[in-house]
Amino acid sequence: MYVLPDEQVQHASRDVFTEGASEALAQARAAVFGGRLTGAADPGHTATATADCADETSSPWPDGAGGCAADFLLYLGCRNAHVHPGHHPRLAYLHQGLRSLRSVLPAEVWQARWAEHFARLNDLRDKTGPPAWDTASSRADTDDHTLVHLLVKGTLRP
Repeated sequence: MYVLPDEQVQHASRDVFTEGASEALAQARAAVFGGRLTGAADPGHTATATADCADETSSPWPDGAGGCAADFLLYLGCRNAHVHPGHHPRLAYLHQGLRSLRSVLPAEVWQARWAEHFARLNDLRDKTGPPAWDTASSRADTDDHTLVHLLVKGTLRP
């Protein structure tokens, strides 16, 4: 026979479920491309390894000097990030690289270090269109390969 938990348990668990749902929503929002797709570079934006920055002074991750403290991979979650077709080869190549890392790293290591960035790149891929994204990867040049290697290695800093 099925018995419902008592009312005290039901009441006590509401906060736990609410916290869990709020945390899941925050993680889902964090794991999407937060910027804008554009058709071309804007000369007024600052070029970075992953996106162009429209305004580093209004960063969601400010540094103590009024600039931005985000790393290059976190830029893809920022509202100030602008990605144009010139970024696509590098980002598609990075996406492939993170997918490859998933197969060689322990799951918990990959999840902690790369999952959020990989989810943003998946979202960006969906927004640009998988066929265009997959084609862009084949256009990644030596500079793109070098930058992606440095990003993954963690030696490239803003």
